[in-house]
Amino acid sequence: MKQERLLLRCAVICPLLLVSPALSQALPAASAAAGSTWWDNLPKENKALYANAAAGAFITLYGFADWDYGSSGFHWADEGWFGRNAKYGGADKAGHFWATATIADALTGLYGHWGYDKAPASMYGALSAWTVQALMELEDGTSSTQGFDWGDMTMNTLGALTSLLLQRYPDIDRKIDFRVEYAFNVPVKGLFDDYSNMYYALAVKLDGFDACKDTWLQWLELHGGYYSRGYDTHEVERERDVYVGVTFNLSKLFHQHDYQKTGTVLEYLQLPYTVPKASVSLN
Repeated sequence: MKQERLLLRCAVICPLLLVSPALSQALPAASAAAGSTWWDNLPKENKALYANAAAGAFITLYGFADWDYGSSGFHWADEGWFGRNAKYGGADKAGHFWATATIADALTGLYGHWGYDKAPASMYGALSAWTVQALMELEDGTSSTQGFDWGDMTMNTLGALTSLLLQRYPDIDRKIDFRVEYAFNVPVKGLFDDYSNMYYALAVKLDGFDACKDTWLQWLELHGGYYSRGYDTHEVERERDVYVGVTFNLSKLFHQHDYQKTGTVLEYLQLPYTVPKASVSLN
């Protein structure tokens, strides 16, 4: 069920990432051409309130329908952190961090389109992402198969704060990305259906450093990441690894050729098999 929730997050995140960076340029012209709607005329505060309420309602209804919410009294869970005996070897914690930070960034762009200034947009984006994740975790506490885990909430909080930090300090933001890569290592029921096919990485973009801007190094990224294997596939051997890698800056390439939406998505999602990795086992 953890994996299903990650699938749901990705289904929400990807469309938001595609539209939010270009909203301020593309949508006003489209609205003017098509005529105003009742939504266009709403105050920005109402739009934010309704959007958050809708997200919360959707998660709650979906949880009762498919995630066994309400199947037990509220209870706590201790899934562990990144240790060998943690429930998912720590991959779920990396997932919580990445998902919250990414949702916060996407909502920041959306709030900016609705008329919020940059600082309030980034603050409300981070707060909204954290609140949605907190609601999901609280409702996990009513699931007989899950439970409320403070570790998950800690990583949600760090993700929201990271989004806020990078929005406030663009000089840092142009140097680093947090990404997830999906690779087909083991058979699964559906895309984003397990942690054994995922890599979580911090990407350092050399283009963000002035000393590299006018050299061939501007096209390189340095990756450092983490992954676990075998924790959700019933394999006897379980694995936790850290890795380093060097790859081509695909996001920069798409941005430079004016594919802004694709370039933005690639700041969060790494194309599979595009990062040669040197891994070290933690087991």
